[in-house]
Amino acid sequence: MIRLVNLYLGLAIALVIAASSFTDAFVTPYPKAAITTPITPLYAEQDDAAEGETVEAFLKEKYPLFESLLLSRIPGIYSTLSAGEGFTIFCPSNTVMEGIDPQRKIQISDPRNEEVTEKLASYHVIPNAKVPWERLKREDWTVPKIDGVAALSIGGVLTLAGELRVGRSKSGGFMGFGAKEDGGVVIGNNEAKIVRSTTFGDKGVVHEVDGFVAPDLIWRYFDQLRIPGF
Repeated sequence: MIRLVNLYLGLAIALVIAASSFTDAFVTPYPKAAITTPITPLYAEQDDAAEGETVEAFLKEKYPLFESLLLSRIPGIYSTLSAGEGFTIFCPSNTVMEGIDPQRKIQISDPRNEEVTEKLASYHVIPNAKVPWERLKREDWTVPKIDGVAALSIGGVLTLAGELRVGRSKSGGFMGFGAKEDGGVVIGNNEAKIVRSTTFGDKGVVHEVDGFVAPDLIWRYFDQLRIPGF
């Protein structure tokens, strides 16, 4: 009888040890202390602008290159934003702006390219509506799913310069194949992903994006710059 009790007791202890091992195995395949690289968030970070801060002051402080090189080239832009019912700005990150080729920056700043620069900047502005990140990614459950995925309720947005496509961001895959949707939102055919959104109360929102949302075609017009002096 004692041997039988000891046998059951031994089996119980073994099961407890095994259960602990399986639990640890499914938590993480390596010690937590070994994780040193931060994980890139799949969803856009959400912030609120400081109370009373204007979008002009915010952009000049946080995104000075975009503000000075592009946005400020739209005549009366801040008056336009203030007069509307709301505003939405797709603002290329500082990294994107700093990565512009030096020759391209000269072309953007050249007065003879004023109209093209204004057009490029205008693609990044919705002057009459606040369109938050949550609204951009809202799904439309009233239409049939495609390949098991619900369609977005917004297929595009209308900016000062024209319409831009709205879609889902993807990550992973290899050489463009096998990428899967990761819950983010992209704007334009270049699929510039929204990585951060800053809200200005009920008035407007600034979406930081990891690329330009304007069509690539517009850059060709900068290359048609006339010879200086002619």
